[in-house]
Amino acid sequence: MLKQKRGLLLVILLLTFAVGLVPAAAQDEVTLTVWDNFIRDAEQPMIEELNAAFEEAHPGVTIQREAYETNDLGLLLPRELSQDSGPDIAMINQGVSNMGALVQAGLLLPLNDYADQYGWWDRYGAGLHGRNSVTDDGTQVGSGSLYGMSVTSEVVAVFYNKAIFSELGIEVPTTWEDLEADLQTIKDAGYVPITFGNLEGWPGIHTYGALAHAYSDLADINALIYREEGGTFITEGNLNGAETFVNWIDNGFLSPGFAGLDNDTGALGEFTSGASAMWLAGSWNSGSISAALGEENVGFFILPSPLGEEVAPTIGGIGLGYGIRATSANADLAAEYIDMISGQDAANVLFENGYLPAIAVSDDQLTEGTLTADMVHAWNTISAADKVGHYFDWTLPDIGGRIQELAAKVVTPEEFVNNVEADYEAGA
Repeated sequence: MLKQKRGLLLVILLLTFAVGLVPAAAQDEVTLTVWDNFIRDAEQPMIEELNAAFEEAHPGVTIQREAYETNDLGLLLPRELSQDSGPDIAMINQGVSNMGALVQAGLLLPLNDYADQYGWWDRYGAGLHGRNSVTDDGTQVGSGSLYGMSVTSEVVAVFYNKAIFSELGIEVPTTWEDLEADLQTIKDAGYVPITFGNLEGWPGIHTYGALAHAYSDLADINALIYREEGGTFITEGNLNGAETFVNWIDNGFLSPGFAGLDNDTGALGEFTSGASAMWLAGSWNSGSISAALGEENVGFFILPSPLGEEVAPTIGGIGLGYGIRATSANADLAAEYIDMISGQDAANVLFENGYLPAIAVSDDQLTEGTLTADMVHAWNTISAADKVGHYFDWTLPDIGGRIQELAAKVVTPEEFVNNVEADYEAGA
C-alpha cells in the first residue's frame, strides 16, 4: 500500500512538473507580427528569405507576416495599431497624413534610442532620416523624433524597353525636345509611348508629380511638403506640369483607357508584354519587370529637364519606413528585426533581387548594362545633385482624386492647381 501511495505521489509530482513546464516553454515562444507592402509575386522569395534568417537567429520566434498595398496600410493602421492584437511592426507611409497622424494619435514608438544603440543614423544621410522624422504633435515632417527605418531607396523615372528603342533607332533622350520627339515616333510606330494605369488614383501622383518636379524649383516643393512659411501649390512648375500632363493625354502619349487600367497587373502587363516602349513609374517595380523581361533588356533613366538644367528635380527618396507599435510587448525584439531588415546583409539580398537598397551600393557590385545598374546611377545622380524630390500625397492626401479630375478634363490645369491649393490651405 505504501509503495502504491509513493508511486501515485511520484506520478502526481511528475504530472505537476510536466504541466508546469508547458507555460514556461510557451513563454519562450514569441510571435512577431509584421506588416509590409511587398505584395508582388517577385518579392515573396526575397522577404521570406530574410524572415527565415531572422527566425533561425532567434529560436522560438515566429514571424507572422501580412502584406498589404500601400493605400490599404494607410486605411488599416490607424485602427490596428490602436489594438493589442495589432502588428508589432508595420511599414508606415511618410507624410503628415500618414506617419504624422499616427504619431499624433500616440500609436508609434519613437526609435531614437534604438537608432543610437544599433547605429542606424549612419546607414543613410540625415536628410533621408528626416523623411521618417515627425514632431511630437504629428504636424511637421522633417524634424522631431525618428519613427521609421526604410530599407529601399526610390526613384520615379522611366523604364524603357531596349528592343523597342533599338527597333525605332531611339536613344535615351538627354533633352526635353528629344523626349517629346521620341514620344511621337513611338506612337507613330504603333506602340504606346508611356504606360499609365490610374484606376487606383495613386499612380497619377507619380506621373503628374514627375512632370511637375521637372518644371519646378525643388525649394518650392520642399516648402510645400514641409509646410514652411510661404509654401504653396500655386507655382509655375505645378501649372506647367499639369498642362504637359493634359497635352500628353491629348496627344495619345499615355495608355488608352488609363482610367480603367490598374497599376500592378494592367500597367505592368502592358509594359512587360512589349505593347509600350516606356513606363514612368517607381523603381520598386523593377523586380517584377526584371522577372518578366530580364535585367539586360530594360533600362531606366530620369526625365531630362524642360528648363535646361543639368539634372531635373526628381521624385525619389526612401521607401516606407518600418515602425513599431507604441504598445507592442515585443518592442526590443521588433527593433532587432528592423536592425536586420535595414542592415547590410538584407541590403545585399534586396540588391540581388533587383531592388535599390537604402544603404549605398558600391560600383563593384554593379553589372553595367543592367536595369539595376541604371537605377543605382539614377539614384546617385539625383542624390549628388541634391535634386531628390517628394511625393505630393505626403502633404496632400486627396491629390490623387484631383489628378483624376484633371486627367478626365473635368477641370482645367488652372482650376486643378487652385483646387489643390484650397485643399492645402484647409489642411486636407
